[in-house]
Amino acid sequence: MNFLRHFGFNAKPLVSVVVASYKHQDYVQACLQSVLGQDFQDFEIVITDDGSTDQTVAHIQALQDKRIHLKVLPQNSGACIALNDAILRSRGKFVAVLNSDDYFLPGKLSLQVAYLQAHPEVGAVFGLPSFVNEQGQVFEDPAHRDHDAFKATPQNRHQWLRYFFDEGNALCHPTVLIRRELYQQLGLYDPRLAQVPDLDMWIRVATRTQIAVLPQALTAFRVRDGLMNASAGRPEVIVRDAWERAHILRHYLGMSAPELKQIFPEFADHAEPWATQLAKYALGKPYPFFHRFALDAWFNSLPSAQPPQAMLQLQASQPGAWQELIRQTGQVDLHKIQT
Repeated sequence: MNFLRHFGFNAKPLVSVVVASYKHQDYVQACLQSVLGQDFQDFEIVITDDGSTDQTVAHIQALQDKRIHLKVLPQNSGACIALNDAILRSRGKFVAVLNSDDYFLPGKLSLQVAYLQAHPEVGAVFGLPSFVNEQGQVFEDPAHRDHDAFKATPQNRHQWLRYFFDEGNALCHPTVLIRRELYQQLGLYDPRLAQVPDLDMWIRVATRTQIAVLPQALTAFRVRDGLMNASAGRPEVIVRDAWERAHILRHYLGMSAPELKQIFPEFADHAEPWATQLAKYALGKPYPFFHRFALDAWFNSLPSAQPPQAMLQLQASQPGAWQELIRQTGQVDLHKIQT
């Protein structure tokens, strides 16, 4: 036990476990008890309830542990709002994120704290999820969309950034332990996003620091019946995910040329602007969200008639640049007009 806290001093914990809870009355006590029962005990649990209308809040309050700090929002505002609120109220050097229907496996915090203390070059360390069903029993379904989602093995941050662009997310959010300073430097989760705010964050993190994934299962990820998980493949989730993916790929347009050369080494010897190369690369991908990103990036990379000097310089170095874009905008049917 922390000596100062034992004698009543308000010392900062080393770890803050932050939880955004919402209508998880059947699971939230198991979630919190999995933290309270860790062999690593220098933590606080900071919960923001997102306006639950069931008994979630009552189940949290029933635990009566002084390390649990609860705030209840007056109305449902969205998972990112609640999670950001919990992060802002937390005090630990390291932050662990936990969903209120998931739970930590034994040894989770001690393993990751030791890893970050031993590897100062790593800003965030993840683990693997262990899938369980609503009753907490092992869930094994090879056909489930998340069954192989977290098995990628990039070796450094540039490989992760390439994977995020090409494939999407392969990091399980409720397994993360992240240095608080990264949230302070990069900002919190974007509340405009519902499906991929974590992927948006990992892209930002990987531009700043290394990422590591421990090979152990560290968090039990609960697969809900009836596609009730926020990431489950409901029609509105699939549509929203595509729109959000097109948006967050724009992070790559703000990266420096040296950084992009590390992520996309095959582009290094091309004379075209990086935005144009990324656009053409994305047009070769199979999904429409890549194409939306590509056409927007390509369009914005070309000057309009103003200023005239920029237009003349580009025309001299890349004759036909506008015609090539215009040809593509007539072939890529984003709005499915021809179907």
